[in-house]
Amino acid sequence: MEMKTLNVPDSIWDSAEFVMDNAKDVTISEPGLTALADKVRQRFIQGFDTVEDAFGSVDNLDKDINVVYFETAANFCFWDQEPDEKWKFQYGDNVSGGWYGLRNVFASALADGTPVYDAAFMSQLTTAKADRLFRDSNGKQIPLIEWRVNNIVEAAEFLLREHDGSAHNFIASCNYDAPTIAHKITQSLHCYRDGSWYGDRWVWFLKRAQILPNDLSQLSQKYPEFVINNKDQLTIFADYRLPQVLRHYGVLEYSEKLAHAIDTRKLITNGSPEEIEIRAATIAACKRLGKLCPDISIADIDVSLWLLSQDARAAADMKPHHMTVSYFY
Repeated sequence: MEMKTLNVPDSIWDSAEFVMDNAKDVTISEPGLTALADKVRQRFIQGFDTVEDAFGSVDNLDKDINVVYFETAANFCFWDQEPDEKWKFQYGDNVSGGWYGLRNVFASALADGTPVYDAAFMSQLTTAKADRLFRDSNGKQIPLIEWRVNNIVEAAEFLLREHDGSAHNFIASCNYDAPTIAHKITQSLHCYRDGSWYGDRWVWFLKRAQILPNDLSQLSQKYPEFVINNKDQLTIFADYRLPQVLRHYGVLEYSEKLAHAIDTRKLITNGSPEEIEIRAATIAACKRLGKLCPDISIADIDVSLWLLSQDARAAADMKPHHMTVSYFY
């Protein structure tokens, strides 16, 4: 597998279709897609979070770009096998787990004057320092803290080595182009090389590599002069919640064996055929969903689906998401 063979988005679309042509445990229901398209449109119309709600802010463009950059490095796998004992982080009156809990960590640190936007500071992060940064008020530590530290340090060292500590400089070197950002961050950082072997072929997913330019693009709400181009060329960001909500609305269908494993919260091995098929089906299904919602970009369909998954988490008939330990999503 050579990085020069990677092309965003074609490599991801092609990988998903290849997997689905050979999949044994996951299928896509076309009628389910048609029904879901209306829900996606409605959720899109409701709007998304503000920059402050989604990421936190220090009211400085270059620092806020670095904040999003480091949050993305740590944005993966928040679930716990004991759901009643989940890590949740409080900032102000808000107590949240998952992505919003991570946002609370960064917002709290910024409010306390901790320079989590500074590449030199983040390059010196240790597990002991991160333990204080990420531990919640009940003494629960964020899952996979060592991996988060490794990702943050790798990301910080890259900025210091290549871009004077500035993620803005890195983005400028990519001509503010979303697919180029995803490609170059994958080339540069091991923790973004989200792919696997399926049969005799390497397949790409690049969840976090693509979500980086997408998340950065939201800064234009606050800084109109900062624009990420070609965001509409990104694919879906295959994670846990999207296949969960696609299954909930009848789009993804699993074999009896796989459904039982997920519903009983058994671990699905990272890189296993079942896990690859779940993620590939998510990408392929959302490409088809995009044809039913041609006025909404695939990246915005992703955010709409993710918010639908958050809205439906309390639903009695919402089945569990698949459980795979990974720093890719």
